Amino acid sequence: MKAMVVEHDADGAVLVMRDIPAHEPGPAQVKIRVHAASVNRADLAQRAGTHQPTAPGGVLAVIGLDAAGEVVEVGREVTDVLVGDRVMAIANGGLSEEVVIDAALAVPIPVAWTYAEGAAAILGLMTEHNALSTNGRLQQGETVLIHAAASSVGLQCVQLAKYLGAGLIIATTRSDRATELLRSVGADHVVIIGGSGFADRVLDLTDGHGADVIIDHVGGPYLAGNIRCAAITGRLIGVGRLGGAEGVLDLETLAFKRLSLIGVTFRTRDAQEKAAIVTALCSNVDLNDESLRPHIDRVMPWTEARQAQDLMAANFHLGKIVLALGDGEQVS
Repeated sequence: MKAMVVEHDADGAVLVMRDIPAHEPGPAQVKIRVHAASVNRADLAQRAGTHQPTAPGGVLAVIGLDAAGEVVEVGREVTDVLVGDRVMAIANGGLSEEVVIDAALAVPIPVAWTYAEGAAAILGLMTEHNALSTNGRLQQGETVLIHAAASSVGLQCVQLAKYLGAGLIIATTRSDRATELLRSVGADHVVIIGGSGFADRVLDLTDGHGADVIIDHVGGPYLAGNIRCAAITGRLIGVGRLGGAEGVLDLETLAFKRLSLIGVTFRTRDAQEKAAIVTALCSNVDLNDESLRPHIDRVMPWTEARQAQDLMAANFHLGKIVLALGDGEQVS
């Protein structure tokens, strides 16, 4: 089967389509014929060499973190996923014609969604539900502050926060080009910021109470501001580090406000932990709710994966960039 892999030449890392051996599903796994996969920031890290571009033993590793498609084979122990099912899943090496995953990770694509929407949504839904609900312990009526809200996962975080009953949603972004979109998906206030100058505005918007849950996709540069504008017993969830990994932590304020500072990532989670995140999402959220439909910036053929990654790196997009596989399959 064909897959997109990272190789290196004299000019650096390049994406190349290669023929690689097909994998057969184990007893508790399923094989998916991939119709769409999305572009993620981690793809850039893999291409740059931050994430290991080869699997153990020197085998070329396929890029991609998610996939949406049709189940074509199931393992002998699988009873709740059927051949022909339309599913979306986090899937290492998702940018390939076929991918094998644990059946517990397969999430049914909502009836009204396309394959492209499934690929666009699944990683963000799992990440942000885990951040908001499981770790953030969001309660009805609480105030949520979401940084880098114009990113694809940030937009989904706004949608989920609204769905889960947040009382006030404050979205931050570094330009005003996404203001209308952010308001349309549920943001009550959009704060245009530079550097870390958001804390005063958040405190003003909340009459001094601060944010009960802070979802931070930026990292180090925002840490001091987050601590300052967090509510007493607030929860700060570090999801991304787009702006850097190190910041200034005021331990006195951390203790005074009795804050919870929590980091989340998929990279250190085993299969059982990922399956638990899927279960939590599917049991707590009706994915058929129209308000959770992902925003797609564009759909491109998977042969243009490098161009798609470059567009993402340049921040020219609003919403997900999706790659379509196959010979004319309708994904968008």
